[in-house]
Amino acid sequence: MRWLAVPIDFVMRLPLWVLRLLHRRRLSRSRLRGTWLHSRLGDRLLDRALWRPTRDSISRAWLIGMPITLIPFLPIQSLIACAVAVCVRGNVLLCIALQFLSTPLTAPIHLPACYLVGEVVQGRSPAAVWQHLAHSADPIFTGNAVFSLYLGAVVLGAVVGLAGYGLIRLVWRTPPARPKP
Repeated sequence: MRWLAVPIDFVMRLPLWVLRLLHRRRLSRSRLRGTWLHSRLGDRLLDRALWRPTRDSISRAWLIGMPITLIPFLPIQSLIACAVAVCVRGNVLLCIALQFLSTPLTAPIHLPACYLVGEVVQGRSPAAVWQHLAHSADPIFTGNAVFSLYLGAVVLGAVVGLAGYGLIRLVWRTPPARPKP
């Protein structure tokens, strides 16, 4: 497991071109200070943990962003994820990026997995559900399957969110504090 650990002297920084792009789009701390958004949300909006990729902020963003991502057909996912990220001081940029995992391109993988987990949680046999899905994926979109779809999304989102949180905390080592002279 030692080979998974990030080197101790590793500090994650965004590339300069990304920082310049965010600054031009008015998403930098200096440009947000004094705006309407800053007056409503206060100094929490300017907290470094929201914008810099640190071990704590990335793991918190994964923990809250992944369950929101896996809930299907949720309108304004990015806004909900950002609001929760600001509340728990998670990385806002990762929360936004995670929301792009639930697109129409990923729906053929994402929706059957949620439906399968929802049906298994309700007590059906995984083999029977798999056989049912292999025959036709149309039952996922019927009125009876909606509960299974959302139940599976909540369970799968919580499991994947907690697993990712633990893995990030396990793999990403923080450098030791430097002694002051």
